[in-house]
Amino acid sequence: MTGHLAVLGGGTPYTAALADALADREPAVPPGALVLAGRDREALDAVGRYVRGRLAPLGWTTAWTTDARAALRGAGIVIHQIRYGGIAGRQRDEDLAQACGLVADETLGPGALQAALRLRDPLAETCRALVEECPDAVVLNLTNPLSLTTARMIRAGVTRCVGLCELPRVTLAAAAAVLGEDPARACWAYAGLNHRGFIVRLEWDGVDRIPDLARRLGTDTLDGIRADEIAALHAVPTKYFRLMRSAAPAPERGRAAFLAGLRTRLLEELRADPGRSPPSLRTRDMAWYPHAVVPAIEALRSRRPVLCELNALAASGVVEEGRARVDAAGSGPLLPAPAPAPVETWLAAFRDHERCLLDALEQPSLSSVRRALEADPLIPADRAEACATLVWAGRQDEVAAP
Repeated sequence: MTGHLAVLGGGTPYTAALADALADREPAVPPGALVLAGRDREALDAVGRYVRGRLAPLGWTTAWTTDARAALRGAGIVIHQIRYGGIAGRQRDEDLAQACGLVADETLGPGALQAALRLRDPLAETCRALVEECPDAVVLNLTNPLSLTTARMIRAGVTRCVGLCELPRVTLAAAAAVLGEDPARACWAYAGLNHRGFIVRLEWDGVDRIPDLARRLGTDTLDGIRADEIAALHAVPTKYFRLMRSAAPAPERGRAAFLAGLRTRLLEELRADPGRSPPSLRTRDMAWYPHAVVPAIEALRSRRPVLCELNALAASGVVEEGRARVDAAGSGPLLPAPAPAPVETWLAAFRDHERCLLDALEQPSLSSVRRALEADPLIPADRAEACATLVWAGRQDEVAAP
């Protein structure tokens, strides 16, 4: 894989965690050139100085610019982590979910659809820049809602785009900890969509350990997933499956306000001491860098195929999440992962919902938004109409805003 590593949205102070993760994987990830692109010059300078100081001793060169096209020109790998609409947009999405009586979340439910509608047009502009400046680059997408943004990017011509999420591997590690096993020795398979996936095979030394996992949990849970749910599915869902229960958790406050305050603290810490990893990074779990992004970069620079967890276009016509072989030539197709019948029922519903979401993004209207929300397993049927009205009103307000 030739060309430099570019980061779109590189001015966020969380990019410091990316630098830390790259440094922690040395020498597995060979050094190269890194270019950060961001719109806030002051924040970009603070982040860039830290990243340069952190990685220079390992042989990396780091530059930064407010010209995204300049950052992309000639890139071999691009990390896309732009938050379109900023924290204020996330706050609106969380407020919408709460107004609908649902858990505030930016990746699922009505908040995710509102976020996807907001980023529809600016994402298209980013895709044009990617196609024109680095058409052969592999794009590692982190922008939520992940499956939708990945699909939109592929449809816009960014054909080597894959989405990355840490949840499959984090879920594996949590299950292994309960079983007292080494996750690196597991023989496992994964199927689903982003934040709607399942470990459908989990073996050590040829022995199926899913029944044992359910027994060992007893009255405890695995990231909120009950033992009886694992036993009934004969699979291990990611933590978001708890939102699909008929008696889902009561609405709770979102994280936008916390993240806004954290960003301010991180930038203050970076300015005060650019030679030290900002202490406030420890207050937010950013496992996607060490468990998804850096392993993907390592694989893309490897001559031998490495198994990674990816969100990629599947035979179903939507972006699904699974495991694939990745090497210097890019990523292969998602590996087959046969699922138990109860899981297949959920996957069919998730795929149908995803198709409706893509239709709503392709042709936004009140009716297409309503159909997408009616197909959402997260939303009670009696709330879909009211949610659709709120999402569409929010869309009209944002379109009308200067």
